[in-house]
Amino acid sequence: MRHGFGAIRKEMRARKAMRALRQLDDHLLTDIGLARGEIAFAVREGR
Repeated sequence: MRHGFGAIRKEMRARKAMRALRQLDDHLLTDIGLARGEIAFAVREGR
């Protein structure tokens, strides 16, 4: 049961991070080394 709740928390954190990154403009994303299409991968898998 704990593993299930941990997975849910991890997913909620990932979605929150993706929302925050999607709100940035393209120039800021470029400054941190991301393209808009790379956000989900970067959040879930790291660089």
